[in-house]
Formats: sequence, C-alpha cells, structure tokens
Amino acid sequence: MISTRGFGDAEGAAIPRLPHYGCAAVCLFLLWGSILAAEAARAQPQPDFAQQVEDRIVDLVNAVRAERGLHALERERRLGQTAEYFAAYMARTGRLEHDADGGTPATRVTQHGYGYCAVAENIAYEYNSRGFTAERLARDFVEGWRESVTHRANMLDRAVTQTGVGVARGAGGEYFAAQLFARPQVTTAGKRARCPR
Repeated sequence: MISTRGFGDAEGAAIPRLPHYGCAAVCLFLLWGSILAAEAARAQPQPDFAQQVEDRIVDLVNAVRAERGLHALERERRLGQTAEYFAAYMARTGRLEHDADGGTPATRVTQHGYGYCAVAENIAYEYNSRGFTAERLARDFVEGWRESVTHRANMLDRAVTQTGVGVARGAGGEYFAAQLFARPQVTTAGKRARCPR
C-alpha cells in the first residue's frame, strides 16, 4: 500500500493530499527518472581501469626514483604499446615469464620500432578474490617490485630515461603487468643511430 501525508508549507497552509493512484503515478515517474539518470551515468565514458593502474604505476615508480634523487621517467608510446602487448599476452596465456611469447624485452621493443641503448623489464601478477581499486593494484605491483633486488634495480637504473607500462586482466580475474625501462638511441641528421655515453 502506498500512502502520502500532507505537510504544511511555510505559510501554514496544507499541501493537498494526492489520491492513491496519483501517488503511484508520481512514484513510477520518479522511478523511471532515476533509471534514466542511472543509464545516462553508465553511458558516460569511464576511464579505463587498466589505464588508471598504468598511470599510477608510472607515478609511483617516479616517486621511488625521486626518493633516491633520480630523474623521472618519461612515458614513451612504443614502449607502452610493447608493455601492453606483453601484459595482454601473459593474461591470455597465464604465463608469467620474460620469454613467455618466445621473445625477450629487447626483441619486443625492437619489433615495435624502438631503437634502444638500454632496456629492462619488470613483470608481475596480482590476484584478489575481492578485486582491486586502481590505486591498490598499482601499489601492490610497485611494492612487489620494490621488495625484489633485481626489479628494484630496474626501477632505479640511472641509465634509463623512458618507460612504458601495460596492465591486463586474465580470465581468472588475475591482473598481469609489464613495465619497460629504456634509454633510446640517438639519431642525428644523416648519421647512424648511436648510444651516447
């Protein structure tokens, strides 16, 4: 049973009471309006979860580097594409190995058109049956790398200047991440690409 009550306005006059069918119509109208509002909110483009995690990983790694007085790494498009490809490959196959696709970090960046002087890669996966926020997942990846001697060395390498990150979700709900650290070759007009000292 749906019922309404009348209330007095500021002047003390009673607000007329709606009949039961009037209340039902108003309630249906409000329900319909809230459904439309929810659909409109859902239709708005939401930032991609993986992109949020990737952005946060770069921020967190650069914060770790700053603690040691090192320059921030710049994101590089081809490194990002390579890392995204490899994270998606690991998520699809469930294989967490630097050579999971039969290649190496060096061959993968070269295949994506990046000429390098130095290249290193951190990979990881995380799973939580309750899920993750973008912040929590990014922190878990970076903290895991920070606690590993070899992964921390990649994050703190003074020779690297650029990075690319990829995050992908596996069929079982686990997340795989790949982060590349690199220094590009320098090409000058008419000269062969080289690695400055």
